[in-house]
Amino acid sequence: MARFDLMMNRRALLGAAAAGLGALALGGCSTGGADEGSDAGIASVDVVDDSTIVVGIDQPVCLDPYFASAPASAQAVFQLFDPLTRYDFETGALTCLAAESYRVSEDQQTFTFTLRDATFHNGDSVRASDFKRAWERLVSPESAAATAWGGPSWAGHLLALVEGYNELRSGAASSLSGVSCPDDRTLTVKLTRPYAEFPYIVSALGLAPVPASAEDDPVAFGAAPVGNGPFMVAAEQGHPDDAFDLVRFEEYLPMPAQIERVRFSFQEGVSESYRAFESGDLMVSACPFNEVDANAASWKSNDDERLQLNSSRHMVLGSEPVVSYLVCNTTVGPLNDAAIRRALSMAIDRDALSKRVFRDARMPAYGIVPPDIPGYREEGWAAAEYDVSAATDALDALYPKGGDGERDCAISLLYSADSGHKNAMELIAEDFEAVGVTCELEEVSFEELYERLEAGTFQLARIDWTPDVPCMDNVLFPLFHSSAQGGFNFSRYANQRVDELIDQARATASDTERIARLREAEDVIAADMPVIPYIFGAHAVVGSRQVEKLLIDPYGYAHLGEAELA
Repeated sequence: MARFDLMMNRRALLGAAAAGLGALALGGCSTGGADEGSDAGIASVDVVDDSTIVVGIDQPVCLDPYFASAPASAQAVFQLFDPLTRYDFETGALTCLAAESYRVSEDQQTFTFTLRDATFHNGDSVRASDFKRAWERLVSPESAAATAWGGPSWAGHLLALVEGYNELRSGAASSLSGVSCPDDRTLTVKLTRPYAEFPYIVSALGLAPVPASAEDDPVAFGAAPVGNGPFMVAAEQGHPDDAFDLVRFEEYLPMPAQIERVRFSFQEGVSESYRAFESGDLMVSACPFNEVDANAASWKSNDDERLQLNSSRHMVLGSEPVVSYLVCNTTVGPLNDAAIRRALSMAIDRDALSKRVFRDARMPAYGIVPPDIPGYREEGWAAAEYDVSAATDALDALYPKGGDGERDCAISLLYSADSGHKNAMELIAEDFEAVGVTCELEEVSFEELYERLEAGTFQLARIDWTPDVPCMDNVLFPLFHSSAQGGFNFSRYANQRVDELIDQARATASDTERIARLREAEDVIAADMPVIPYIFGAHAVVGSRQVEKLLIDPYGYAHLGEAELA
């Protein structure tokens, strides 16, 4: 995919997340303060039996994996479709899902997946060709889905290293030459370069298989898709304007879900959803941060069940793999000097930021790799520690104060008006001013922010990064590899040693050795400080006493296929 097209898709994804209920898709608490919500009435939900779970959700635009980027759609797709693999956040291991097993060539460029015996909701067998079809429709600008929905899916870029990607994306070919199906249960994928973490990539919801009907009529498929997951769309929908129902797929292997029916009740914002929960209309809902007991934050606990709602634990407050940071334009002064970038970072009191702006319900970020991503380190970056004295000394050497007691050092800080981080930016600006750096805040629209990031017409800019899949490479490569300039490497950062280490990691089979190389690359990045991380994302979810067991993973997905009701 051309980098501009990729940017536009990512921008649409982020815009959808900001406009909807947030990254959680159960009501989304990934913005800073409590959601103002809506004055609209609470969606009507009929009394249901004890085999149905009722969950608050924004109204999805589409239920096709093609649109698995939109938060509410992703929550539904998670229940309806199984990709090849899934990362188990409780065990910290990548596990097989639609795949039974997989093999990797010694050069980390060829991956052979053996599918488990499974069927779609219509009874058709899930075949390797269903994955090939799904992937090609994501990439091809001429697929029926692309025609119906206005362009290739955001998920297509995940396949950029597959042989034939560029040809299919440009329209010069009609298929991915690097994807083959020797038989119905074997899917072979050849890459143009080594990428040991490709098995993580195929855990993305957008890469789930689809039957032929997905291309026959993509609009109808988007409304009532035929998937291979633990739940299927209910044949009869009693509340199409207020809710939609999923029912248990009885043929799901290794065993069907315990819950018979899921009702997703449409809510307009976190506050409305929480009010519906308090009134007894919902069993699971997002929770505004002002209703959270921050002392119970999951990320402060070593509890093995920290992600679980259960009969004795009715709230999950956990970190998300989202990092909020300031992009430094390393090509313009004064931020073309790593020393001032480090000084600015040390001037930020992240603990105070967490307490004063985010009510201690979000975790200070002392590095760029979010919690729950393999390779995350609690100790963080040295220059991310709050140290006013060191920041002042560094600035005194670079920009000594004149006779009037002022430094000749001023910067502008760009941020989006709808980011929910205005208060955070004001506090950070105060921290900069406290060490003698004049900081002008510039609030712009979401579109203008990304236009200026692309054009490089900024000094500092606030942005979030959410890895597409839970692997360290999906943080470091797009943000810091020199080849990602023109993509998401908005800092224009380039360091040959960082490139070498990331490339070496991609060719390394051992998880331990691969993470060691990536951490070495991160250490170099931390010293250069092309970005200044300040806070990690979080979500808060509440469950009623009727919920006996429900896992909410760091991406905010409710694992309803393994849930239990009291």
